[in-house]
Amino acid sequence: MTSNTDAINTMHLTDASTATLMPIAIGERIQSIDVIRGFALIGIFFMNVEWFNRAFGDFGNGIQPGLNGINYWASYFVNYFVAGKFWTIFSLLFGMGFAVMLSSAEKNGNAFIKLYIRRILALGAFGILHTLLLWPGDILYSYAFTAAGLLIILFGRWKWILISLAGLAGFVFIPGMESFGAVLGGIVFMAIIALYLRNEKIITLFGVRLPLFSAILAVIGTLLFCAAVVSFFIAKMHDARTPLCLAAFFTLLTAWLSTRFHQPVESRLWRIGAYLYTFPFLVMLAFSFTKWNEPVRNVMDSPAAVALAAEKALEKIALEKLTETEKKILQDKNNKARKSMSEEKKKLEEDAERINRITEMKSDVAKEIIVLSKGTYTETVKHRTEVFFKNPFDPAGLMFVAIGMFLLGVWFVRSGIITHDRDNLPLFRRIALIGLPIGLGLSVLSSLITVSHLPGQNGDHWMAANAVLELANLPACLAYMSIVILMFHSKTIFCHIRVLAPYGRMALTNYLMQSLFQAWFFYGWGLSYFGMGRANQLLFAIAIILLQIIFSHWWLNRFAYGPMEWIWRGITYWQFPKFRLSPAVA
Repeated sequence: MTSNTDAINTMHLTDASTATLMPIAIGERIQSIDVIRGFALIGIFFMNVEWFNRAFGDFGNGIQPGLNGINYWASYFVNYFVAGKFWTIFSLLFGMGFAVMLSSAEKNGNAFIKLYIRRILALGAFGILHTLLLWPGDILYSYAFTAAGLLIILFGRWKWILISLAGLAGFVFIPGMESFGAVLGGIVFMAIIALYLRNEKIITLFGVRLPLFSAILAVIGTLLFCAAVVSFFIAKMHDARTPLCLAAFFTLLTAWLSTRFHQPVESRLWRIGAYLYTFPFLVMLAFSFTKWNEPVRNVMDSPAAVALAAEKALEKIALEKLTETEKKILQDKNNKARKSMSEEKKKLEEDAERINRITEMKSDVAKEIIVLSKGTYTETVKHRTEVFFKNPFDPAGLMFVAIGMFLLGVWFVRSGIITHDRDNLPLFRRIALIGLPIGLGLSVLSSLITVSHLPGQNGDHWMAANAVLELANLPACLAYMSIVILMFHSKTIFCHIRVLAPYGRMALTNYLMQSLFQAWFFYGWGLSYFGMGRANQLLFAIAIILLQIIFSHWWLNRFAYGPMEWIWRGITYWQFPKFRLSPAVA
């Protein structure tokens, strides 16, 4: 890949691999970022506490059915004013941290890439251990993949990207490694983003001058459009019409937008970041509109499909006893039979397969609840380990959304907006005044569509509600961050939000401590309060947060870093910085 060496402080990227990069001194920290990080950690706790009291296999289905009174409103508050708004802030902060380290390296002419790779590997290791030993909802492991993607976007060269893809492709075919496909897809995705950000080649297509990235999308979009037109004349392509039409529309739209907004270079990071976050949810929303008039139907209510599902479940058990040759013969026979099936029969077969997937999921949820609420610590670790290694690379899927927030975070630092936040208070005020009503308004709109979803149910507009809520998260999280910055620089009582700075400086330690407290308090191997009401969950979270804030102040009056931050820095810089403060400093 070629890089635009004039391209702003956002795109001038170098790596002096022979020098040594030292940790940022405490006095050089951007304190407002620490406060934002502490604020975000509060929201993360409010979000996560539910999933220490509810099976993680039920994630993504909205407010738990059967809640009422104060528990319902506590859940409503978290689902529509917290969830989604705070992991996005954390993603912004992660991108900011990347850019701060990069700026420090460039300023001092020091190394960066090797150092940051160590930082990513350490983060991934923390995430895996957190998942296996405490809780499956960890985000650190996913962030490690996204951070690696950021390196590909900003530093990747085509030669090494292609070699990596060729060398890693075989992993997908190893039994149990199918989820590695998410990693391969992520590498391709990051390379495409880099093509938009860093390639200045202009080509002429049908007499129109287009950036290379836009031209490639224009060709792909045109081919998809042709396929969509053909689908209207071929009956067998009926089911593909809507997906092809939407794919063609959004690909051509992206080609036009990337041409229209390719310049100035200085704006590319925030433009692609915002678009990458919103794009999948815009597609989801558009697709949901095509299903809007679909009647409400739960596949579990079909006696014929349930009966067929039972037959298929028995067939699956019998199939496991056959040899590979017998399985192949039976599979070929079933494929031939399927081709001659009527559309009604095919639909029944699909419903039956869906019922079996739902039944399996419900069985997994029931097993998880028993293990968490009654199991020993050894049993819970064994259960999490089994689940994790079924699809060990699934967390890489988050990078397709999180990378947009990472890039926005990089832009906030490289543009100087966050590093000189006091000079940009009018901008943060505008972001808050615009983003807050849009973000919270869309969140409430989502809740008016529907607040929960039953597995197997169609026509309940859950996809539309989810898409609107996800779209709301971006303006809301930017508004939340802006409000914190305005409070930080306020001369009123609101300036006391600075109390969160030590809490944010120890974010990794406090995040892991939160999981430790919750696992001990809620799980069967601890105090066994699993299933606590939603309102009481929030009270529990508030109590732990207050204790952690006090602890963070006490700790950082004596030590330079939180314990996990110190370990992370030691691995990153390959030498441990001074840990304990001198008596004069303390």
